[in-house]
Parts: sequence; C-alpha cells; structure tokens
Amino acid sequence: MPHAAFPEIAFHCFTSETVAAPRDPAAIALAGICRQSGVEGCALVDASTGAVQYVSGRHRGDGSAWEAAADYWRLYHRQQRHFAPWGPLRAAVFVHTGGAIGVLPCCDEPPLVVVVCSRGDGVDWEECERLARALGAVLRSLLDRPLVDAAA
Repeated sequence: MPHAAFPEIAFHCFTSETVAAPRDPAAIALAGICRQSGVEGCALVDASTGAVQYVSGRHRGDGSAWEAAADYWRLYHRQQRHFAPWGPLRAAVFVHTGGAIGVLPCCDEPPLVVVVCSRGDGVDWEECERLARALGAVLRSLLDRPLVDAAA
C-alpha cells in the first residue's frame, strides 16, 4: 500500500541541506554545558524518580550513571537537616579516580537536576551551576505558559 494510505505514519526525508540546530531550549542549554572545559556529557534528570529527560555529549558505561547520580541529590534531601548549618546545597560534586560527577539543581518544581560527567580537573563548576539554573528559569517560564502557546 502507498504511504498515503497511512497518514499517521511520518517518514523522515533527508536532503542535501545541513541539519538545523536543535530548537528545544533544554537541548540547547545542555549542549552549552557540554561545551564547558572538561565536561564529557550531561543530562537533565527528574530528581524525584531518576528518569532521564535529555542527554547531551558522551557518557560512560550504559548510561545508568545519570539516573544513579540523582540518588545523591535524594540522599541530601533526606538528610538535609544535618547539613542545615551550611545552608542549602548548591551542587554536589563527587570526584572519582577516573573523573567527576556533578549534580546541580535546575528546577524545584518539577524537581529537576543536571548531572554533569567530567574527565576530572578543569571544570568550572560555578559556571555549570549558573547554566543549570538558567536552564531551570527557561523551563519554568515554559511551564508558566498555557500548553497551546508552548507548542506553537
């Protein structure tokens, strides 16, 4: 049967034109974090469930570290009363022998974190934190709009 008989099926057409850059604000923001010195890859993760929403750059292993890193964030929130004298957590960076993993707050509602994997030294974690918070501001502004406007 010809394709016209199944209009609900979309086929991708490839042309000789270059592929357009992503227009999705989350994808653009994550790509910006990945351009930071020393960063291998990053992901936008639901902090309450560990569900990975977006990924940019490379990851090690099977990609399960994105979800597992959100456990660091949940652990802090379960134990935060013990850390109250230091104030709220701005970032959690765990340095391993083969690199570092940073968990940065992005958005409180919905609870989203940016997980950043790096090769080790040389990452400007304060800049990554700033970029993660900027992404959160963009996402909150999109969520404040009616869904019809956001889709346009």
